[in-house]
Amino acid sequence: MTNPSDHNEHSHNNESGAPRHRFWMKLAVVAICFVAIGALANWLTRPPAPSSDVAVTLPPTAPLPTAGPQAAPPSQIAPAPPATQRLPVAAAQKPASQPLPTAAPSAAPQQAALPPTTVAPSGEQPAWLRFATAAPVTRDRPRVAIVIDDLGLDRPRTERVIGLPAAVTLSFLAYSGDLRRLTAAARRNGHEMVVHVPMEPVNAKIDMGPNGLAIDQPRDEVLRRLDWDLARFDGYVGINNHMGSRFTGDAQAMGWVMDDLKSRGLMFLDSRTIASSIGAKAAAAEGVPFAERDVFLDDDQSATAIEQRLQEVEMIARKKGTAIAIGHPHDTTIDALIGWIANLPSKGIVLVPLTEIVKARMGLG
Repeated sequence: MTNPSDHNEHSHNNESGAPRHRFWMKLAVVAICFVAIGALANWLTRPPAPSSDVAVTLPPTAPLPTAGPQAAPPSQIAPAPPATQRLPVAAAQKPASQPLPTAAPSAAPQQAALPPTTVAPSGEQPAWLRFATAAPVTRDRPRVAIVIDDLGLDRPRTERVIGLPAAVTLSFLAYSGDLRRLTAAARRNGHEMVVHVPMEPVNAKIDMGPNGLAIDQPRDEVLRRLDWDLARFDGYVGINNHMGSRFTGDAQAMGWVMDDLKSRGLMFLDSRTIASSIGAKAAAAEGVPFAERDVFLDDDQSATAIEQRLQEVEMIARKKGTAIAIGHPHDTTIDALIGWIANLPSKGIVLVPLTEIVKARMGLG
């Protein structure tokens, strides 16, 4: 059973403590409000702190120009054009009104606009002088040039000829093998060189060899073959004809050849395989330096016959001042030349390279 006095006392305590409790509650609320207002005022008056996220993720409103590729963030860079459309920096900076250079001229094809690659640059000597061998001092003595052609096919005898004195001029067959090695050895030994170009003979049964020039060939084919012959080695002063008794009598065909030789700065030695050759006339008409053979040394390969031909060379040199003889890489010819050349000083005759005779006959020396 509940005690009434206990119940009344309890009720009285609750009612009399309520006003005091509400007072403290209000006071706490007011204090909290003052603290909150102070904190808010302090926050509002402070400058905002920098945000690293904004600096990293947001691009500048107006990108500044720079010299490098970082002028704008990656997200703003337009896709690059294909490589073939890219322009050099200098071209890209030209005003729009100036046309950009094109990759190739639109006028004529290069073949028509460019001179042959063998043409000497402006101010440079033509090839027939640039690759000439220095001549010994002659002091107005008779001069002779010995040209040995058909070189290259017989390599052992070609090497014997290369061992002759440097003033002997060497003519290598264009279609011979091992030309690079042989001509390099000839150049090291100081020899002047010419290209022995095959040309059509009168006798159709005689094979002139590959890439020979014939009168029934059109101009382009003649020049194509001549270009092949001349590309076989380098460092030569000109050409002489291998066979050619028919070709060298044709004015039109020889005119084509001389025009090409002139553009390359080369000379022409007419081997005169036939008396009716117009080689000298065609060369003179085109302004090509030229000379004609005086003596064949070894149509007869006997030692006695070769000795007689060498005496004929001496006679012509004394009479005309110069003489040109053509021989071939036969053992009898080489043996005869070794002794004959050694005795020339005692005879008052000077052995000189071919170009020295060409210059003398042209009035150039």
